[in-house]
Amino acid sequence: MDDMELAHRRKYVGVGGDDVPSLGVLEGDILRLLWDAGEPQSSVQVYEAMHFARRREQREMQSPSTIAVTLSRMVEKGLLKVERPRRSGKGYYGPTRSRAEIVPKVLDDVCRRLTGHSIGYVLAHLSKPGSSDIEDVISALRKARDDYEASGQEEKKVVEHV
Repeated sequence: MDDMELAHRRKYVGVGGDDVPSLGVLEGDILRLLWDAGEPQSSVQVYEAMHFARRREQREMQSPSTIAVTLSRMVEKGLLKVERPRRSGKGYYGPTRSRAEIVPKVLDDVCRRLTGHSIGYVLAHLSKPGSSDIEDVISALRKARDDYEASGQEEKKVVEHV
């Protein structure tokens, strides 16, 4: 990566110089959709999947142009790559990193920005005796881990030390 590209990407870098892109809600939804799809998708495929998912969840719909702009920005951030088959010319978007690589980094980045401490520190602090909400937090994390493992996905566990 040359200096110009590094300078451009710097605005997306997480706390402490770690290469952790910030994620908006729509970007998170798109990443989850692409990870679940298991193969690169065109902007039309992403739009259609988002449209049906948001309709089902009764959430705000996004226009095709909003999806296209968001996909382009995610490529600039280094979250997605674009593949263009020779004859088609249409771009197919796929994540540059696995869910198991991104999720822990984003969670750690959020903890650092909100508390000034790593996710490990926050979880350890929450597990101290007398912490009133700790059982609910641990229970929720364990359920999320169990649901994730039960979903049949083969990527690394996101929450390992709970």
